[in-house]
Amino acid sequence: MIEYSYSPEIAEADRPIILESRIYKDWLEKSQEKFVVTKVHFSSVDFLRKGRQPLFIKLDATATLPDGRPVHGIVLVRGNAVGVLVVLRCEGKKYLLLVKQPRFAIGEQASLEIPAGILDWTGDYRKVALSELEEEAQIKADDSELIDLMDFWYKGKSDGFAASCGLLDERICLYAIERDVTPEQLKAMDGKDQEYTEEIEWIKTVVLPYEEAAHEFIDGKNLIALFLYERWLEAQK
Repeated sequence: MIEYSYSPEIAEADRPIILESRIYKDWLEKSQEKFVVTKVHFSSVDFLRKGRQPLFIKLDATATLPDGRPVHGIVLVRGNAVGVLVVLRCEGKKYLLLVKQPRFAIGEQASLEIPAGILDWTGDYRKVALSELEEEAQIKADDSELIDLMDFWYKGKSDGFAASCGLLDERICLYAIERDVTPEQLKAMDGKDQEYTEEIEWIKTVVLPYEEAAHEFIDGKNLIALFLYERWLEAQK
């Protein structure tokens, strides 16, 4: 039985919503498979701008390994995510289609990233990957086009790679997609602006030569996706 407590700023009406949220229940279920959790204190919760669905939950748990040794219990729960490496081939050369967007946490106005997004309530990674491709990269793709980099590398043994395993519960499932395009199509894909005021997202697409793009990456999911894609290419030979 877990003993729960809440910071004063968390409204009493929101407490059952937090406990029943998908991201919290998924985190707790996974945690209890390998740890003993006795207490959970909810420090703060951020909700989606629409509705009262928790987006980020900061908590401090009292937990131990099965043999009784205590573990660090501060966790930022946000659920899992997807990312898609978009590889464009044009006249014998390769390019990457990326997005630039502000990332306040790291002090970057134009962080260069692969199209990505948080897993929604459906829990369907591939569906969310295709949705993010259409939303952020303006690319409509079929499920058959997705290259499952996680399944290729981990052979079904992983839910995704951990972005910051000391604090975040997030695991990111990565995919790739390859497209042959004309010079005209390549040019048209570059510099498209998208604004999503409800989600506070300001996105611009960027097309860069393959190698040039790789040397500009600072986002971890970009580098992992590129590494896995390169290994996948080698395996195809």
